[in-house]
Amino acid sequence: MFKRKVVLATLMATGLALATATTAAASTGRPAIIGGRDATETYSFMVSFQLKKLPQHHCGGSLIAPDWVVTAAHCKGLMKPGKTQVRVGSLERDNGGVLTTVKRVVVHPTHEELGMRDAPKDDILLVQLDQRVNLAPIPIADGPGQVGEPTRVIGWGMTCDDTENPACEDGPRQLQQLDTVRVPDSRCSELNSGEEVCTGEINGRAASACNGDSGGPQIRRVGNRWELIGATSRDGDDLDDRMDGNAGCATSPDGGPGVGVWTDVTHYRPWITETIKAYGGS
Repeated sequence: MFKRKVVLATLMATGLALATATTAAASTGRPAIIGGRDATETYSFMVSFQLKKLPQHHCGGSLIAPDWVVTAAHCKGLMKPGKTQVRVGSLERDNGGVLTTVKRVVVHPTHEELGMRDAPKDDILLVQLDQRVNLAPIPIADGPGQVGEPTRVIGWGMTCDDTENPACEDGPRQLQQLDTVRVPDSRCSELNSGEEVCTGEINGRAASACNGDSGGPQIRRVGNRWELIGATSRDGDDLDDRMDGNAGCATSPDGGPGVGVWTDVTHYRPWITETIKAYGGS
């Protein structure tokens, strides 16, 4: 069990960033986040992390202040000050928005520890950008909301579970979105209750985030604006399939609709506030 977790963390750190995903594309045949669709609006806070020597998208993130981004700690191997490019606020992963670089990386101090039933713990880190970005950050919600409340996840991750298909592995150029819902914690295996949320597709389809979506936003509509509740962390059930080299993002072990785990960013608000204050910035 412990060994499996170590391997999983290693895979994620090399850029095979986890999240959840969908089995099928839309009826048009056009693929999405797995089972999602092209983004229907511009998300000024959406972030893509890209190494200059490997310009394709690797992990997502959320702009929470003019020069600070929150993402998943298992993406830390990709966060290289002065070398990792950060594209903010674009619908296209290769163009548009504001392009900057990483200045500082702050991993949660207890990330290397193990949580409930040896689940990865505190999968969250902060990135300070080398400049302030003139785009609207997303506010962090007061809480993750109740089970059954609608959410949305966005990203440029894999659009299908076939890791041997280059079209799937390369991911989409256009930002994808998927309407989701918070489900009971019991639906996700090895979840740290109170620190993470379990999420499924809103209509019960086999659809979710996947490799490349890690660190990206899970958002919730509050009034007339989006608020941040989560950062994409990992698959919620098909861990063994992943260790066999399969994506397994969108489905459960029995082939039914799968679920995913998102770090509850709202739980870490005090740490985020203290960190930004300590290092300076907005």
